[in-house]
Amino acid sequence: MSYNPSFCWILALALGPFFTQRVRDPKRVPKTITQLYSYYIYNILKNHGREFENPHDVLLRVGQMAFRGVSEKKIVFTDGDLIKFNLQPSQFLSGFLMELLEREDSARSVVYTFPHLTIQEFVAAVAQFLIPDGRDITKLLTEAHCVRDGRFEVFLRFVAGRSNPMTAWGLEEFLGPFPHQTTCRVIDWVKEEVKRQSRNTESEAGKRSLLNTLHYLFESQNRVLAQDSLGSVETLSFSGMTLTPIDCAVLSHAIGLTDTIKHLNLEKCHIQCEGIQQLGPRLHKYQTLRLGWNDLGDSEVKLVSAALKNPECKIQKLGLWDVGLTDSGAEDLVSAHSANQSLMWLDLGSNSLTDRSVPALRRLILTLPSLKWIGLGLNRFSETGKNELRSLQEHRHGLKVIFGMGNYWPIPHPPL
Repeated sequence: MSYNPSFCWILALALGPFFTQRVRDPKRVPKTITQLYSYYIYNILKNHGREFENPHDVLLRVGQMAFRGVSEKKIVFTDGDLIKFNLQPSQFLSGFLMELLEREDSARSVVYTFPHLTIQEFVAAVAQFLIPDGRDITKLLTEAHCVRDGRFEVFLRFVAGRSNPMTAWGLEEFLGPFPHQTTCRVIDWVKEEVKRQSRNTESEAGKRSLLNTLHYLFESQNRVLAQDSLGSVETLSFSGMTLTPIDCAVLSHAIGLTDTIKHLNLEKCHIQCEGIQQLGPRLHKYQTLRLGWNDLGDSEVKLVSAALKNPECKIQKLGLWDVGLTDSGAEDLVSAHSANQSLMWLDLGSNSLTDRSVPALRRLILTLPSLKWIGLGLNRFSETGKNELRSLQEHRHGLKVIFGMGNYWPIPHPPL
């Protein structure tokens, strides 16, 4: 955050009063960005409320202007914009809007902007809950979600987050109660959108849309909503997408709210240390887990090993193709498998395993009766090491130990 002073300023204003309290309520610690920004607006209203004759009407009008700006990709507003929404500049100079001097040739004029685009998006979202009759909120959300250039992504997350009563803490003191019908319509819209997007993950655009809707679930922090939305989903696939650590945290949260998801495919998602750390606590919940083609290395594979050691681990098929695994990491992985009796398929192809891993792999094969298939192609075994591992097939009926591309790729993917 030191590279973005605006965020430091937002955090200081939002959380400063909380951390200076002698007695802190743990329930009020913000868990989402929506809750954080609610604290930010609350502190502005509390410390500068005397400047607003009617905070509800002022925030509604500035929120409507903010939404117009989001719609038009506009972050700088003129006196003409303020007049159009019946706003006075003096109302905002201590929190909502900042003055900027603009030069055109020899003339100088004053324009206005929010301290950060996310503040503009949050205020625009709050305004949707201040409209007396929010009957058009569903149409607005649907139209915004259909815009593919991303301008409404954060706005929609804030709207979904605002549907949680926790985010109204403090704000209703100045803005009055938020309409219950609007909140219900937002929740219904999120539920239907998650259901719809979860059935459309063949294309990259479909996967991105589903991930965005999972961000809505995260911001809402609504367990019942998540269960209703994902209750029929058994497979999640984001293969080929780049997942940030925040995306991984959102995915982990969504998975933690339901027990129906059995298969997770995160191949080629550019997941590294921080991302796998976010996912780690939930990895044991799947029957099929694909993590291939991610630059994990031994340290991150240890987090996968920890999932295998979990007494509630359900993993039957594990894909770790080309994840940077070495002999050292293989030893940890084998030790973890000794505590797991559910594993049937294991893909360790295209890593950096050598003959030093043969004793550990031999121990794995002989002590894990559930194991039916293990892929070891494109590693660094000698012919002696390969033959020793192949010979174990004679001791285990139905076991396949696979080396070489010819045998390894009879189908586009290993049989996970």
